[in-house]
Amino acid sequence: MIGPFRSPCRRSIATSCVAVAVLLLAISSEARADNPVEIVLELHPARIDPFAAPPRLLPADPDLKPGNAAVVLNGLMAERQGLWNAWDTIHDDARLPVGDPRIAATDVAGIIPDMIRAGLIRDADWNHPVREVGANVFLADMQMVKGLLERPLTIWIKQKLGERDLSAATEGIRTQLACAQHMGKAPFMITAMQAHAVGTFALDNLEYLVAESGCPNLRWSLSVLPPLLFDAPSMLEWHTRLLELSLPRLKMGIPHDGDDEAWQQIASDYFDLIEDSKNPLTPEHRADLILRCAPLGRERLVRRGLLSADAAMVLSPEAAVMRAILDHHADIGRQMRLAWALPRSEAVTELGKLDGLAGAWDLDIDSWPLTNGFVKDFLFFHHFSRRTAMLETVESLRHHAATHDGELPATLADLEYTARPDPVSGLPFTYVRGGSPSIATLSMPEIPSLPDDSQQRRTYKIEMVSP
Repeated sequence: MIGPFRSPCRRSIATSCVAVAVLLLAISSEARADNPVEIVLELHPARIDPFAAPPRLLPADPDLKPGNAAVVLNGLMAERQGLWNAWDTIHDDARLPVGDPRIAATDVAGIIPDMIRAGLIRDADWNHPVREVGANVFLADMQMVKGLLERPLTIWIKQKLGERDLSAATEGIRTQLACAQHMGKAPFMITAMQAHAVGTFALDNLEYLVAESGCPNLRWSLSVLPPLLFDAPSMLEWHTRLLELSLPRLKMGIPHDGDDEAWQQIASDYFDLIEDSKNPLTPEHRADLILRCAPLGRERLVRRGLLSADAAMVLSPEAAVMRAILDHHADIGRQMRLAWALPRSEAVTELGKLDGLAGAWDLDIDSWPLTNGFVKDFLFFHHFSRRTAMLETVESLRHHAATHDGELPATLADLEYTARPDPVSGLPFTYVRGGSPSIATLSMPEIPSLPDDSQQRRTYKIEMVSP
């Protein structure tokens, strides 16, 4: 049983079919990874059986069938008017604890078989139309699929937990994780965020599952989950090219320096892309801003060795500004991809440096409009692997209690099955046994060099309730 402390609500992104680059400008206020949160876990001891693998939390390859899971998931929205009519109730009921009678009364069963079928399909091709310029994705459809995988499926999982049908509940969690991976097949940051959000609901439901009496030890199940639910290299490659792909004139290539008309068009397209539609700049303000930024743009191009001082001086203001912005954007994108490839603790350090650089050449012009913050984005996505490693430790603790008359170890070093360190900081999880040997707290360690409001820590207050 899990206590009353849950993470803050996650808001959704509601949008029609829009350019991904434009959408990413507006998501900085959307929900991020969990804020500091405390979960109460009343646990039952459970041994790790080395000779019997517990349930898989993602389907095994032999279980998968040919087909396109995206077609099945998009089809969930058809003929589901009853769900949409009751959506406010479903949204609220999904947050109720296991055993609440309102959960049992909510009818979501009709949509579950198609979700399970989608989770057992091998491939997912979302067929997002990629134009010659920019990338369009039907985000309204993807967002509704995300909502169905989060809310109705979570209600069904909790219904099964309330019925003590742990096998069906596990299948529901496996379906959430498998379908999250399917969503992650679209190589854009926004779809990676949606995949991560569905995966986060699955981990919330896993916390309920491991607290149930009779739940098998899932340490092995958790250890084989991937660190991310999407293809990070593809997402990063698309993400760093979205600005270039979203400026129509660039489909013809970079204009030569003296093509003033082309650079004026690129500047106009850029301002159209990054400006808030409710507060657009006037043409006069745009022109004034470009004139003020042009000297800084020329200085950057010379400093970077892209132009001689004489060549930079004859550039038009639009060419100076846009060439510098495109170079700045490409350079940061390259550094971001390199940082993500580093060990995670090193990646946080390098991405923190990029956070300082991204706005260093803006002078009121957003020269990197496609991120919420490099460290924030990185930690947001990697919170999934931090939580799975933490749950692995919980399962090692359950095994210890099962072999030590219900008592928890004095330290994590006393565990028979070694606790994995936090995969981002590389540090061990913080563990403190309480006054009773059946009570302890387990917390994510602080990530060095990050301020408190960026830590995204999670704490379990653990009590072993029976031997």
